Amino acid sequence: MKQTNTPTQIVPAAEFERSGRCPVNLRWLIFHQKESLQDAGAIIRFGKRRWLVDESKLIDWIRENGESFSTVSRKKLIMNSEERR
Repeated sequence: MKQTNTPTQIVPAAEFERSGRCPVNLRWLIFHQKESLQDAGAIIRFGKRRWLVDESKLIDWIRENGESFSTVSRKKLIMNSEERR
């Protein structure tokens, strides 16, 4: 892997999402993969409610882990809730 000397840019999660550079629903990803993202250094908790994002580490995390999880479809959620009734 090539080492670069560019400084790490850490931005607030909301700002990163609004920028249009975020390739995923970041709030969903943080909710479901928070520990893994923190371990990779892709997100950092700042205060009680604010998340900061290291864009390059987040993209690296997505490349390494993107295929290992999936979303639950809305149809499956509706079917499961109907079965419980």
